[in-house]
Amino acid sequence: MTLDAEPRRSYDVVVVGGGPAGAALATFLQQDGHRCLVLERSTFPRYHIGESLIPSTYAALDRLGLLPKLKASPFPPKYSVRFVSPSGAESDPFYFSETIEGDRARTWQVERSAFDQMCLDNAREKGVDVEMATSVTEVLFDNQRAVGVRARRDEGAVFEVGARVVADASGRATFIGSQLGLKRPIAGLTKATCWSYYRGGKRGEGIDAGETTIFMLPQRGWFWYIPLPDDLVSVGIVASPDYLFTDADDPDTVFLREVTKCGPLLERLVSAVRVAQVRLMPHLAYLNQQTCGDGWVMVGDARAFLDPIYSSGLFLALASAELAAGCIHQALEADDVSAARLGAFEPTLTAGVEVFWRLVRAFYDETFSFREFVERFPDQRAALVDCLVGDVVGKNMRPFLVALAQMTEPPPALAD
Repeated sequence: MTLDAEPRRSYDVVVVGGGPAGAALATFLQQDGHRCLVLERSTFPRYHIGESLIPSTYAALDRLGLLPKLKASPFPPKYSVRFVSPSGAESDPFYFSETIEGDRARTWQVERSAFDQMCLDNAREKGVDVEMATSVTEVLFDNQRAVGVRARRDEGAVFEVGARVVADASGRATFIGSQLGLKRPIAGLTKATCWSYYRGGKRGEGIDAGETTIFMLPQRGWFWYIPLPDDLVSVGIVASPDYLFTDADDPDTVFLREVTKCGPLLERLVSAVRVAQVRLMPHLAYLNQQTCGDGWVMVGDARAFLDPIYSSGLFLALASAELAAGCIHQALEADDVSAARLGAFEPTLTAGVEVFWRLVRAFYDETFSFREFVERFPDQRAALVDCLVGDVVGKNMRPFLVALAQMTEPPPALAD
């Protein structure tokens, strides 16, 4: 391997990955006066799944300066979530306005190619340097402290960039986790998914037109139904891979078989036309045994991914980016990029993720019912809505978790 002859550059922070977590992290740090470089292996716009925002992203989007662009976008406003039982019985919508006042009770269903482009363009506008079509091939270490990266442009040039901090925002690739052998499956959470897109699917009326609808299946599988711009809906199933992929059927056959078996969903799609290929992920959940170290930190899906049932992916991407940015800023100001400094945000974030973890496990417990939970603990309905809107980070959720434990056995903590 021969390094390119260009002069070796150095930045305060090099971010691996230009998705929402990486773009947000770099934007926050650039606004704090730190020089940031984002290296993204693809070119935008590019396809990505994970299209539903939850209301607790609102404050971070505001601080990033993205709200005016979102309000002017064609993305459908989202005010609620609704659950549909296997028999077709529909719950009343869980309106976010039950616990949130004003404009913050609204969020959006986003087309990720456009949303991710919006986030990265915003980072550029704030002064972040961005290089596309550039793959990081190695994080460089000196005495176990990250000091930069080696990267390769698509045309073949290889170069190195120095950094006081390297941030892994590489999503499911979990670049540092893979390089250091930290990535692990999550015991007791083995799910797969396949999905596609339809044009002409039925939508609700008024403020219900942009709701996320969850169609429950026997044995705790489920479909999502997410309205998108241009009369598209995103439709996907999450279930055990042993159930979905029991034979040699191709993804299209598996997906259409399951859509046909879900009567309430099929009714929504009676006049719709599928307009995209079926995509799949055979393994959804994972985590890293360590998520920060001397000179490096992980944000967003690079840290972990649980399950899409509560649409927490983009929220945790932005929340982890903002929390990490605060600690990175303080570490750079103090000239101390130790793991202790960079990871000072982790207990707060981990506590919030544990709430989502408890809810995910409750959802997949066949003996558990959210309807029965609300009937038995009506004083916890607001806390349940807090979970659906993402208001769980930095908040005391212990009374809710104590009530939840009376109806479904708590799983081992993710950190165990």
